[in-house]
Amino acid sequence: MTFVDWLTIAPIFMLLSLGPGPNNFMAMSNGINQGPVAALVGTIGRNFAFGLLMLVSALGLGAVIVSSSLLFNVVKWAGVCYLLYMGIKTWRNAAQGIDTGEAVLVKQVSYVALIRQEFIVAISNPKAILIFTAVFPQMLNLDKPVMIQFLIMGMTFIVTEFIASYIYAVAGNQIKRFIKSSKGVIRLNRSMGAVFVAASAVLASASR
Repeated sequence: MTFVDWLTIAPIFMLLSLGPGPNNFMAMSNGINQGPVAALVGTIGRNFAFGLLMLVSALGLGAVIVSSSLLFNVVKWAGVCYLLYMGIKTWRNAAQGIDTGEAVLVKQVSYVALIRQEFIVAISNPKAILIFTAVFPQMLNLDKPVMIQFLIMGMTFIVTEFIASYIYAVAGNQIKRFIKSSKGVIRLNRSMGAVFVAASAVLASASR
């Protein structure tokens, strides 16, 4: 893969990473409640999951999952259930750690928990598998070492995911800064809970 080839795929991956989706919504939610740095740390879980999915795709197993109705639906519905769980949890815990006055205090979540949440959402998203099995192969130059190209594309995608995650986290954090009351933060958190539920509905409608 030449540098010119890389300059072609990098913007495409950046656009894919910036698209609204469950993991980016989670980064925004974490940016609101935990801050951009914590949200960025959580992205480690997302990219670890994506790295595993890339490996699965490189070994040809991604195509098996996509072509198998049973396997595809198992992954999809696992993702739907977890997003629904996160939506309900976020809604119900919207006021957790916030006092009754105007000062806004948010309960801190461990980095391990943030990483775990991002990992589960990413690994159970069949659309990610579709990207790695359908988009990546089209960008390969079969006249050159395929695995090296796949590795470069994978590393590029992971970097763009970190960038996108940070952008969403900062956006969420900036939105929170404009909200001066605890009631406003509660409404914002409940809105994010509703977004997770909506994302679960969208994922439920996904097909191969």
